[in-house]
Amino acid sequence: MKGPMPTEQDQAIVLRLTEYSETSQIVTLFTAQRGLVRLIAKGARRGTAKRFAVGLDGLEYGDLSYVPARGDAQLGTLTEWKQRDAFADLRRELGRLYGGLYAAELVAALTEELDPHPTLFAALLRTLTSLAGPADPPVVLACFQADLLIALGYAPNLEQCVGCGKRRPRGAAPYFSATAGGLLCRDCELHYVEKRRLPPGLLDTTPATGDARAWFTLQNYHLTHLLGRPPRTAAVLLKSLQVRP
Repeated sequence: MKGPMPTEQDQAIVLRLTEYSETSQIVTLFTAQRGLVRLIAKGARRGTAKRFAVGLDGLEYGDLSYVPARGDAQLGTLTEWKQRDAFADLRRELGRLYGGLYAAELVAALTEELDPHPTLFAALLRTLTSLAGPADPPVVLACFQADLLIALGYAPNLEQCVGCGKRRPRGAAPYFSATAGGLLCRDCELHYVEKRRLPPGLLDTTPATGDARAWFTLQNYHLTHLLGRPPRTAAVLLKSLQVRP
């Protein structure tokens, strides 16, 4: 006779909820120790006293216990959820809410299951906390994009031309190619179809100190290339933040 399946404990942020049945949901979580985890939350939609804590919701942070997937099972089982922070003030402005959804979408799309990224987890938690506070959303999101690209090894080369290796001069308005993975000088950009001109002096700053909207646009352009499509939340987010694509 088999004993009870061992459970694991972790901290997590809810990235996405998907209906599974009349009473259950599939929960996509980004955990501190295990990275992306997909679990079935049985009875999570019942609306009874046995419902998980105050009810699972997207973009909330908490402690979980779960039984990992075993054998042929593709989903583990969520056994307990204790909410730490629902980031309630995230929902007071559309720009903040869509910013949180944008960050969650990128993490879900660009990370693999059971591939831990503790620095990215900390960055996502910091981003949701900041969006729920007084911080300026474009600055918060541009910084998150940079953190995500670095954590996952997708950061483009913004210091020298990826074609010839020439260092970027200060104040220059170079070209950027997502396909090439970084900057192109005026001599090399002629050989690339996919490229965009960057504002003069932008790269002499950082997402935290420069034009946050311009940084957001640049990094969203690169992320779109990595995803093979625009992030689904990008269009409405750009509109709400009054950012040009």
